[in-house]
Amino acid sequence: MPASAGGGFIAGSGEMAQCIREFDWAASPLGPSDQWSGSLCTLVSMMLESELPIALGWGPELTCIYNDAYRPLLGSRPEALGRPFRDVWPEAPDITEPVIQRALEGTPSCFRDARFLIERQTFREVAYYDYWIGPVRDESGRVTGLVNEAIQTTQRVLAERRLRFRTRLGDALRDLTDPRDVMAVAARRLGWHLRADRVGYCEVDDTGEYFTVERDWLRGDMPSAVGRHRLSELGPRLIAEALTGVAIRVDDPFDDPRVEPEVAKAHHALGGLRASLTVPLVKGGRLAAFLSVQQREPRHWTDEDEAVVREVAERTWANVERARAEAALRATSNRLKLILESTTGYGILTLDLEGRITLWNPGAQRLLGWREDEVLGQRVDIIFTPEDRSQGVLEEEMRCAAETGRAQYDRQRVRKDGSRFFSSGLMMPLRNGGGRLLGYLKVLRDRTLEQQAQETLERGVAERTAELAATNRQLLAQIEERERVEATLRQMQRLEAVGQLTSGVAHDFNNLLTVITGNISMLERVCAEKLESDPRIRQRLTFMKDAASRGAKLTAQLLAFSRRQRLEAKAVDLNGIVAGMRDLLQSSMGGSVQLTMRLQPGLWAALVDPTQIELVILNLAINARDASPVGSELIVETANVALRDPASRPEEPAPGDYVMVAVTDHGSGMTPEVLARAFEPFFTTKEVGKGSGLGLAQVYGFAKQSGGGVRIDTRPGEGTSVKVYLPRAAGATAHAEEAASTPVHPAGGASRQRILLVDDDTDVREVTAAILAERGYEVIEAGSGGSALDVLDRQGGEVDLMLMDYAMPGMNGSEVAREAHAKRPSLPILFLTGYADFGAFRDIGDDRIVSKPFRDEDLLAKVRNMIGANGRDRPARHA
Repeated sequence: MPASAGGGFIAGSGEMAQCIREFDWAASPLGPSDQWSGSLCTLVSMMLESELPIALGWGPELTCIYNDAYRPLLGSRPEALGRPFRDVWPEAPDITEPVIQRALEGTPSCFRDARFLIERQTFREVAYYDYWIGPVRDESGRVTGLVNEAIQTTQRVLAERRLRFRTRLGDALRDLTDPRDVMAVAARRLGWHLRADRVGYCEVDDTGEYFTVERDWLRGDMPSAVGRHRLSELGPRLIAEALTGVAIRVDDPFDDPRVEPEVAKAHHALGGLRASLTVPLVKGGRLAAFLSVQQREPRHWTDEDEAVVREVAERTWANVERARAEAALRATSNRLKLILESTTGYGILTLDLEGRITLWNPGAQRLLGWREDEVLGQRVDIIFTPEDRSQGVLEEEMRCAAETGRAQYDRQRVRKDGSRFFSSGLMMPLRNGGGRLLGYLKVLRDRTLEQQAQETLERGVAERTAELAATNRQLLAQIEERERVEATLRQMQRLEAVGQLTSGVAHDFNNLLTVITGNISMLERVCAEKLESDPRIRQRLTFMKDAASRGAKLTAQLLAFSRRQRLEAKAVDLNGIVAGMRDLLQSSMGGSVQLTMRLQPGLWAALVDPTQIELVILNLAINARDASPVGSELIVETANVALRDPASRPEEPAPGDYVMVAVTDHGSGMTPEVLARAFEPFFTTKEVGKGSGLGLAQVYGFAKQSGGGVRIDTRPGEGTSVKVYLPRAAGATAHAEEAASTPVHPAGGASRQRILLVDDDTDVREVTAAILAERGYEVIEAGSGGSALDVLDRQGGEVDLMLMDYAMPGMNGSEVAREAHAKRPSLPILFLTGYADFGAFRDIGDDRIVSKPFRDEDLLAKVRNMIGANGRDRPARHA
């Protein structure tokens, strides 16, 4: 054997290269390295130069040789260099041995997202890899060993698991009404997700001395921690950290200097605890609650673990508070009704700001004859004489009560049977703690009874007045409590509405990541020679790839609008606001409907709070989307409107000049019965848990408080248009900006096989076409489903594969696929998707789906697989 084949000439400058050169190979089955075959030396040199984890098993005993990148996979195992491959990986021989035998027989094996438990010095770390085991041959072509290559996929696998976990957790918590059920469900799902032994949600009392565990989740015979405990059990150093809101990771309390030995022993004695991850929740400047995940064995907690626990803790807090707020609202309504029903000596009723009856006590029924269900929602002037109604007496009484604090009168009133009687009445305003007018309290007395018992009434006037004052104070307190609860519910509804953006945001974000990662891959291929000579450029590209990978984690996050403020009206350009919301609204639609904007040029400036009008438009758009069939059009338009006729309904605006914004859908519309109650708080036609019924009520209240109004034009089966009228700001004019359309530049190439690429995102389409063209395919681009079908009509017989985005406006991928197969049944179709709703692909196989952002090799492998079975055999075309 020539000396040039010896191991002393093995290339490589890393740590393992040096170890291989210094190893005593003479005592191994491979013999001295200077007698190694040329093929073995070449393979070892190539392996040492690779950045991928690679190991070789050479010779009869498959003696192990590996590079620096492979070494971390071994964890804290003994050094494997020079040992038989089977001895290095003795786990599950019934799985590994057949794979080794197939490789020695010349057949490779490939595994995706294989789970490894890597032993570290003090803990086991979970990692996921795509790895390949195949045969290696000597100079004669005979199989003399095997090669093991691996690519770590841990971050992607964990991101996908976390996304599925978040979706399922949200579905499980959404409809729960008992706070203890919320705690139990959240703990159980988190425990299974993290493979923990115990998970508990703990609430800290107002003194900060005790915490209570209402429900916890346990694995096996782990003892429960349900009950009341002293916070001091955690130890002073951990309590100090918890007060800052920072997550507390304890991998092993016996090795953690923050944990006193006595505390560590006490926790170990109680169920054998050896590790914990605790996320405190600091609310209103105090430690309010914390979520703790615990293990019987030491565990190394990762940033991913902490992120998941913190998210579950915040969701648990929000849902517990929601459940308690809803219970408080129900209790408040019941108490208010009991108060009115117990006051039977007077006719007592409450009115809204338009004079409609909202509460009616039994005394009012006895005095006037109407039952409660007959008068709720009607104007109180049904008890007035026709003369008083024509003179606007009700409006005068409400004005006087609002300005002076009370309106007292003696007038004739009318009973249900038409009879009249003289009544003494009192009307007082109902206000919240901030002084805002909520409605009116009206008290009626029959003067006939007063005359019959004049002396008795005179003695009891002071007592009755005091009783009425006490009743009024109690009513005001109850109504103020109800308003506080309703404000909490409105804020939670706003967060829920923004949460519906997830699928659209994920789709758009994945499109962006596809463009980034695709261009990075192309740079790596095109500039391969430059990257080899300049490691700094390679390092920069690596930074970019890592940043793109981290960006993928952001696809499930939401913007939360949680401001609570009074309206701050100012002159605003409504066209500019609507145009600036285009991307937000399109993302909210999630590809299910097509968004159209019609902005009137020369639009007047509107006097309105700009933050609140954005929320109103988003609310109306989401309601319209929910009522619209897939593929229909949703229209947002603006206009200058001059109204001269009086309002025919209470919610409509008075005569004047207004700036209008309208949202129109082509959905199911409203029946007259639904339209009559559309603006009532808590009224909804959606399923239980799908809507709070406060959406249109909020729009109505905002428009009225701004000095405008709302009008609904609707027909069952044809659709609905909700028009919001906002007061014109004098002396300013708004101008709409024309949206520039982006031209589509199709990429062309010469190839034997032709691919029709369909994607409404120009950047994604361009980078995907470049990847395919670089590999020898001819690509025809289409920016919509309709354009793609036109291409098939013109040259469908010359298309080998349709590669198509799933979520597109107009026709989605499923609809285009049905039309394409009707034109050409044998045409193979491969879907590209960054859509968050994976349930849309329930009936489509994994081999027909490529998820964005994708790796070049994954896309090309599935393209080759689809075309290999169905491609046409025709002469190659030339550019």
